[in-house]
Amino acid sequence: MSAVESILFWVAAVIAAGSFIVALIAIIFKKSFWLDLAQYMLLASFALISTLGIIRWSSTGHPPFVTLFESMLTSIWFLWLIQIVGNFISSRMRILVLPVALIGFLMLGWASSFSDDAGALSLALTNTWLFIHASFATAGASAFLAAASFGVIYLMGEQRFQESETLKARVPQYNKIPTTMTNLLILGLILWSVMIVSGSIWANAAWGRYWAWDPIELWSLISWLMYGLLLHARITFKLSKRLFSLLAIATVFAVLFALWGVGYVYETIHEYG
Repeated sequence: MSAVESILFWVAAVIAAGSFIVALIAIIFKKSFWLDLAQYMLLASFALISTLGIIRWSSTGHPPFVTLFESMLTSIWFLWLIQIVGNFISSRMRILVLPVALIGFLMLGWASSFSDDAGALSLALTNTWLFIHASFATAGASAFLAAASFGVIYLMGEQRFQESETLKARVPQYNKIPTTMTNLLILGLILWSVMIVSGSIWANAAWGRYWAWDPIELWSLISWLMYGLLLHARITFKLSKRLFSLLAIATVFAVLFALWGVGYVYETIHEYG
């Protein structure tokens, strides 16, 4: 990263951490003012990440979601965008700033461990299907993370927010949270499906085969099956709301591993940058 990009990145990380802490204070002391402040802080961090992405896109000539560092940054951006748009539609979504700020901060810390080199793409990556594949991967992961964030709020319990009327007005209707989670998981599964299909088409163009059981391909399929089973259990077998929330949080780790963790454990033919 350039000096400007580095400053934007680390200031965004610090503000995201501050947003989580302020949101936590709001819940502990049941003061909606602090929750509103946390939302403004998340907006500031979102603006910094957006600026970083624009600068990186301009300097590299390609969208900033190809390398591991870029894809994680873009997933954070999508996750925060979901929360910000939801908050714009209804102030009841404001409580989501607590989990999404924490997730974003932790992912920014993780992203800092990846190479942040930026430059022209290799020939194998210069393909329209690659950009479709990568964009749907980051968007899908963000939908799954958003669902997990709602799960966190559900597991915190409705009673926690009832003692303050102003704080209560910034929390989704408790009995509707599982429905919102279901919709987000369906959206995520659709995006993930497009990611897998477009990735196969790109792989055939780049390597001459649609599927090779590479660890990243395999874990993408495993996570797709896990979410499919989770939705089936929820819709068909009426899985309890609490267990559904727990599993939505647990299953997201398969997606995180598929996108960014496989390289720690397996050798992969996937090339980044």
